[in-house]
Amino acid sequence: MRRLGSNHDIRETHPAFRIVTILMENTVVTNPNPHDRSLQRVTSAGAVAWLLAMAFCDRAFAQSDPTYEDITVSTERRTALQAESLSISATPEVAPRLEHPSYIVGLGALVAPVYDGSNKTKVSPYPYVDIRGLLDDHLFLSSLRGIGVNVLDAGPFRGGLTLNYAGGRTSSDDPRLRGLPDVKSGVAVGGFLTWSLANFSVEADTDNTLGSDGRLEAALGANYSMTPVPRLHLSIGAHVNWGDSRYGRVNFGITPAEAAQANALGNPLTAYNAKAGVTTVGFTGAGLYQLGKHWGLVGRVGLQDLVGSGAKNSPLTQRAFVPSVALGAMYQF
Repeated sequence: MRRLGSNHDIRETHPAFRIVTILMENTVVTNPNPHDRSLQRVTSAGAVAWLLAMAFCDRAFAQSDPTYEDITVSTERRTALQAESLSISATPEVAPRLEHPSYIVGLGALVAPVYDGSNKTKVSPYPYVDIRGLLDDHLFLSSLRGIGVNVLDAGPFRGGLTLNYAGGRTSSDDPRLRGLPDVKSGVAVGGFLTWSLANFSVEADTDNTLGSDGRLEAALGANYSMTPVPRLHLSIGAHVNWGDSRYGRVNFGITPAEAAQANALGNPLTAYNAKAGVTTVGFTGAGLYQLGKHWGLVGRVGLQDLVGSGAKNSPLTQRAFVPSVALGAMYQF
């Protein structure tokens, strides 16, 4: 952070400060008689003018001081890091308004089931990009949240639209999927609405995946963030997810033809019709520890349970409890 030399004081030459000095000299009266209280005063007009000039002086001093901009940016860097723990937790996708763009990249490892309900775990690279504050904080770009536009900013409420990537799966990912068709990746169009109060926030969002394996998901989440020590940013949250009949069919359903194909390949599956309804309930915790001005360590733990009958009773569900862990490093420009 840039600092001014100790011999530089803008107040000595600033016009507003000179106005204050003149007003003080002309409105404050020295009382030769301590028992005469009528002289121990500042005139009303002088007091008002003095206060206005002082306020103007303080504002002008702050705007003229080159450290003022650095303090603002530094504060927003801490705000962005605090918001990062919210984004990493993904519960919910809410962040405070920023006056300057924030650029954060990271790389880590994700340990999670191959698919929701699988008892097979895999380790995957976990690249992370989060850019926010673009176009006067109307545009953001994130590997978790996709490309988004903030269209509502009214007090505690924020809302917007998102365009994101919806991942798929292949029958070779898990022996339980052998003989079943692959679930194709696609583009998900969604929207979100958040309400925030201090460090607490609530969000409702939807994602509609387009294409032959299209499906609709909706979620309701709540999150609380904190900074127990200056360099450590934490967030904890809970969420409940809902999926339509297409979501159930794509992720947990099995048609009679698919069951026959799987059985022919030695995978004993029965036909199953997964209906619309609540799919999962989960808890997440995320943390970010600052190593310095730019570098930091990040971590995320997710605990999710398949509670809906459509997902829980599917032949593809081998375990209802779905944990995940991600660890990595991040860099803030």
